[in-house]
Amino acid sequence: MAASPARAAEATALAASIGTRAVNQPPPSGYWLELAKPGLTLISDTRPPMRLRVDFLAGAQGYRTARRGQQRELVARACGLSGHNARLPIIDATAGLGRDAFVLASLGASVELFERDPVVHALLADGLARAREKLPEIIQRMTLSLGDARQTGTKRRAGSLLAVYLDPMYPGRRRAAAGKELAMLQALLPAPDDEQGLLDWALSLAPQRVVVKRQRRARPLAGRAPDHQLTGRSTRFDIYRPSKGADG
Repeated sequence: MAASPARAAEATALAASIGTRAVNQPPPSGYWLELAKPGLTLISDTRPPMRLRVDFLAGAQGYRTARRGQQRELVARACGLSGHNARLPIIDATAGLGRDAFVLASLGASVELFERDPVVHALLADGLARAREKLPEIIQRMTLSLGDARQTGTKRRAGSLLAVYLDPMYPGRRRAAAGKELAMLQALLPAPDDEQGLLDWALSLAPQRVVVKRQRRARPLAGRAPDHQLTGRSTRFDIYRPSKGADG
């Protein structure tokens, strides 16, 4: 839905690209996308409505927030990111809202993002486009593709990856501060139906490490114990080493 008639054509084109249709009024129930000046927003029919927009310039996802805190340190350490290896790309195979990829890119990493849900991809692409003017050095290190990373020919990069990063949707309770966003994402993104296949694919690329983000008390992905873990207050990073020759 376009917030103004001036953006009606743009909304129609966007709706067609994600396999839905443009409307003039919000639907009576469910979720819809609103194309407005602040950016593309996913809105729910709840009272009050929940709103989800990707914003790398302000708020919880913004640049200043991404530059500080334990979570920033943990995700960088988990991926093995340092000054001498930042030239090696990181594949974020479950990009979602792009938060961790943005943190990694802000630290100098080159990140290839894949998102298979067209609505989430559209939200993320819009957020990247709006941030490009003010944060070009960071955004140019983030390349977003629509589709399943396992079906995009990434095997040609085998042996030249710093890390494959996985943050698949999983069931269970989340901390309250993130509840609204995660509730909206859960409505769009089902839990992976082939955890073992996802992990096996990531390991087959022979990166220096595979990193899986999990809720702190959640079971490991596919039930496979990691080689190493980094644990924060509410989340942890499970680290798998296809080759044990590199430093942990």
